[in-house]
Order: sequence, then structure tokens, then C-alpha cells
Amino acid sequence: MIYFVLWAALLQGVFLALIYIFSGRNRSFANVLLGLFLIAMVVEALKANLPLDSIGTYSIGEYFSLPEVKLFIPLLFFHFVLEKLGNTGRYRLFLKVNYFLAVLISGITVYNLYLFVSESSSIVRKLDFSLVDNIHLWLQSYAFLITVFVLFTIFKEIRIYRRLVQNEFSDYAMLQIKWLWWLVFMLIPATLFWGAELFRVVLWPDGQPDLVVFILLFVAIFLYYLSYQAYGQPNFFDKMPESVLDNEERSSDPTKDNYTCNEETSAQLQNLMVENQYYLDHRLTIHTFAQAVEISPRIISTCINQNLGQNFNEWVNGFRVEKARELLENDKGNLLSIEGIGQESGFKSRSALYAAFKSKLGSSPGEFRKGGDTSSRK
Repeated sequence: MIYFVLWAALLQGVFLALIYIFSGRNRSFANVLLGLFLIAMVVEALKANLPLDSIGTYSIGEYFSLPEVKLFIPLLFFHFVLEKLGNTGRYRLFLKVNYFLAVLISGITVYNLYLFVSESSSIVRKLDFSLVDNIHLWLQSYAFLITVFVLFTIFKEIRIYRRLVQNEFSDYAMLQIKWLWWLVFMLIPATLFWGAELFRVVLWPDGQPDLVVFILLFVAIFLYYLSYQAYGQPNFFDKMPESVLDNEERSSDPTKDNYTCNEETSAQLQNLMVENQYYLDHRLTIHTFAQAVEISPRIISTCINQNLGQNFNEWVNGFRVEKARELLENDKGNLLSIEGIGQESGFKSRSALYAAFKSKLGSSPGEFRKGGDTSSRK
């Protein structure tokens, strides 16, 4: 049963990879990386689950007889996440060096094929077996360490992304990235079993690889979950633009330096937002708001955080939720659609409206309309 689930997941992984790599509708570099990552996972899983020991007279059960792609798996996933978060530049050297190593390691199979064609031999038969075994173990261990580093770094980068969105962008949907957290969480069990298997190989090299089946099982679960998310949001989320606050020194407007962060400035920001209804622009960012009110983005961010006790995203969406609630309360005949109310309130999408409304008032717009949120009206 486990092997049936695994093979079905592998086939689905191949299908999904082809969509991400070759689909013209959702073409992006990040999606190509995701497709290549899926292919690397499928290749590695197939190597551990092949029913054959040889193809003709060529043995596929020996070391390096098939491409070693384990190092590609963490690198491609890491690169995919960095592309989505707009942070690839920070790790460009790390990626280049390890991609080069990954290509070299996978290229050892080419040499193995050369030995087979020219000498009817292989790397294992050409060199001392214990030497090849140790090289293979070291390469596996290095790929494992890179995977651990990648998972920890992705956690850090997602936290940086959330802070960036909270402080500079008003689109509430940009914060709905639980799917990415879950992708990382689902890779953790497979990584732990992989580490345990490496530990077993070092201590008991002659034992049976009992943990491999658990690794493959979690790989299958990961592929199913990724497929589910792909159908729900085919292109996931847009690449993040550059931070305004981190690069504010590039533009020096003297009119914006006349303000300091105090209660008077905070009250002025509140009044300007209400009077001009800047929150109705679903593309509003702290940069465009700062340009409109001629106050430094840094001053605006500091005032909202320190004096109003919110971040920019919470602050703007608070106005939008209040606007949506007002429209719902005034729409006695239920003539307006929920989507229409969301658009008139400044929300970019229906999902953003529902998420912000639920977070602020504890109910969905539909429940509120039916009178299910009477506590929030009091």
C-alpha cells in the first residue's frame, strides 16, 4: 500500500513539474525552479525504489551509476523560495558555488558511463570499494548539512518577509503564506529521518536501511500537499519588490524631514487617511502614502508602530474593514455582493477581505451580514 501511494505521488510530481516548467500561462523563473526541484525529488525517490538492479548489462545498483541529485533538492527549493521573496541576491554566491558542486557530483555518472562503454567497468570496480563508499557517504552528509542550513535560513527569510509586508504594504493577502510554512514543515520529518539514516550508516554500515521507507512516505505526503496547493493557487504569490524603508536614504526630500514622530504627527496621519481615504487604493504602500502626505516613510512607520500600536498593514486594513462593515450595515436589502463591497473598501481580492474581516471582527462578511457578529456591533 505504501509503495502504491509513493508511485502515485511520484507520477503526480512529474506531471506537476512539467506544468511548472513548460506552462506558458504561469511562466516564471521561480516556477521553473519549482518544477526542477520536483524532478530532483522524483529522481531521488525513484533511485531508492527501482524494481530493477540493471538495465541490460549496465548495473544501476552501484554507487554513481545513476545521477546523484540530492544536493540539487535543497538548492532548488531554496532558490525557489528566495525568488518568491525577492531575496536571491543575498545568497547568490552560496547558490553558484553549490550548484557547481551539484553539477560536478551528478556528472560523476557520466564518467561511470564512460567506463562502462570503453572498458566494461565502473567506478566501484575501477577504484577501491571502501574509498567510493566513503566518498558517497561524505557527499550525502554534505547534502544533508546544506538541507539543514536551507531550512533554517528559509524560516529566517519568511520572518523578514512578514515584517516587510507588515510595515510597508497594505495588501492583506500578502500575509497569507501558511502554505509556504507548511511546505517547510513537511520537509522537516524527511530531513530528520535522512539524518537518522546517515547516522545509522556510520554506526552500523551493514544494517538494513529501514528508515528509507519513512523518508519516501514523507516525500509522497509533501508531493500530494504541493499538488493540492498548486491547484488552489497556480502561481502562488508575486515576487516582493524592494524594501522602501531599507533604501530610503536614496531619495532625500527636504519637505519630508520637517516632521518628527510624536502624537501630533500620528493624529495628523489618522486624519489624512480618513479625510482622503487613501486606504481605498488596493495598491497603497507606505511609499505611495508618504508621497501623498509628504512625510518620510520612516517617520510614518515609526509613528504607526510606537504611537498607534500597529504596523502599516494592520493600520490600513483597519480602515478598510470599517468601511466594509459600514457598507454591509447600510446595505439593508443585500443588493451589494461581498466581492463588490470588498472592492469598494480597498481590498485587492475576496480572500484578503475575508481574512482581514475575520481577524478584525471575528466573523466573515457573510456571517456579519446575517447578524452572526452582534458582539462586534455593540
